[in-house]
Amino acid sequence: MKYFKIIASVLILGILVYLGTSKLKSNKEIIDQHAQQEETFIKEIPVNIVAAREIKSSNELERVGTFEARKELSMIAETQGRITHLYITEGQHVKNGQPIAKIDDTSIQSQLSTAKAALQKSKKDLERYENLLSVGAISQTQYEEIELSVQNNLTNLTSIESQLKYTTVNAPMSGVISDIILEEGSFASPGTEIARIVDVGRLNLIVTVDETNVPKIKEKEQVKITTEVYPDHVIQGRIIQVGVKADAARKYEIKIEVANKGENQLKAGMYGTASIPLKERADESVLVIPRKSVVGSVKQPRVFVLKDGKAVLTDIRIGKNMDDSVVVLEGLEPGQQVITTGQINLDDGRAVKVIHDVSSN
Repeated sequence: MKYFKIIASVLILGILVYLGTSKLKSNKEIIDQHAQQEETFIKEIPVNIVAAREIKSSNELERVGTFEARKELSMIAETQGRITHLYITEGQHVKNGQPIAKIDDTSIQSQLSTAKAALQKSKKDLERYENLLSVGAISQTQYEEIELSVQNNLTNLTSIESQLKYTTVNAPMSGVISDIILEEGSFASPGTEIARIVDVGRLNLIVTVDETNVPKIKEKEQVKITTEVYPDHVIQGRIIQVGVKADAARKYEIKIEVANKGENQLKAGMYGTASIPLKERADESVLVIPRKSVVGSVKQPRVFVLKDGKAVLTDIRIGKNMDDSVVVLEGLEPGQQVITTGQINLDDGRAVKVIHDVSSN
């Protein structure tokens, strides 16, 4: 009996060892399978793609820009003295020639009185010398000297009167006071800026375009403009200048003049969206891709093109933006598939797995 118990125990132990070994082997196979799947997943980066496609080119180009004052002038002192009165406040509308500040004229008034007295005396001397000259009591040279004295005194009086006129600073044009530089009590010297005035009757909307669109934009063309502050109001503008030199970003400035009248008054610094007409064929087709597919820099744009299951980094040349798309001028052909997501995990030649083809939508 004891013998049979020993045999049974050995058999049970063997069965347990067999079952444990089988379980470990099964777990190892599952782990190896998962590891293989993870390795495959890591090797193949999941991405979305879309095909480059041709569309009809729009004959209008939308650009966002900033409104600027068409004209801004500084009001400066032309004589020295302390500012005794300031007749303006920031944001105030003023007319051309309206007084905006008064500079202390006490010293100039004193000089003016002295100059008037000197001129009056020299004129009396001149009359007396005329009589003396007529009877030969003085020489012609003596008479000319007193005559010159009269001219000098007159010139001095005129100069002082001009200085007195300069003690009242007037607005050089109609507009709005944008900045006040000096306050009452400040000392002003010739050339010192007192305040700034802007002409708000007309504003310029400044936008930029790339080089491909510059030849298609003409001066004097009418432009429709919309703003966020007045979304239901369409503003008419006119192109007054097309830039002739690119900025650091290789963009050209377009200046659009806008009349700023009526109830919907615009202010310098506000944003506006201009629909600029382009001189091109209405049936012209262009190749476009999503803007989010473009990687690299503005100077060197690139895209990842799907080729044989791999992401191939490709140089392109781009043109204007069209909503969420961008025009491709060189580097792609219609139908080529570009990667739109997951580029941050990609490098040239990396294997990818397409999760979603946007072109099939």
